[in-house]
Amino acid sequence: MTVANPRHAAALIPLLWLATLGQASAGMTVITLTDIARARLDALSFFLFAYLFISWLVKLLWNYLGKTFTALPKLNYRRALGLVFLSGMMFYVVLTMISGAREVMTPGAWEKQGIGYRTREGGVAYLGKDERRSALRELQEAIWAYAKQHGGKAPPGPLVEGITPELWQFRGGGLYCLMSDVRPGGGREVLVYEPSTAGGRRFILLADGNIEDRDEGTLKSDLERQFRK
Repeated sequence: MTVANPRHAAALIPLLWLATLGQASAGMTVITLTDIARARLDALSFFLFAYLFISWLVKLLWNYLGKTFTALPKLNYRRALGLVFLSGMMFYVVLTMISGAREVMTPGAWEKQGIGYRTREGGVAYLGKDERRSALRELQEAIWAYAKQHGGKAPPGPLVEGITPELWQFRGGGLYCLMSDVRPGGGREVLVYEPSTAGGRRFILLADGNIEDRDEGTLKSDLERQFRK
């Protein structure tokens, strides 16, 4: 009788275990991960795989460049892991600084969450174009009413007596910007425009009463043209 190779027999053990796993657990208490825990484990596994794979690519690329640039020291896999880790930490710090600067540049539109920032509830990301246009139209009506009582002149600035202060508040954060030297009632000059918290394209109120939107570059050019007059 021929005796099976012990190495072949050992290789069959995991296969037999996998084949009988479903029947062995039937009717028994089985401890499994929740859906959230499984999703986090999958994400962590993918991150770890990506980290190891990228480190391996960095090692190959570094040593390949070392053939041309002989001043570069040879990089082993352990050092490649450290290099990728330090680079990742550096980018993380830079991105954290950018998110903080974004709050400074657009006050009121973001709120702190942990060590990062997210868009504030009720901010511009939650405002539709119709809602923004409607809010600017309400402010336009108040400015026109003010102009009738003051010889056709626009208010000297926001928060003046005779106009409800809430109308000047942009719902995405900040106040509407007013060009007080522009007379309401005619012309294509910019009279009021949304603050920088609006981001992207901003709505503007023209002197003739029309409401339009402008991208950042076009709005800046229009305002510079008005200042030169």
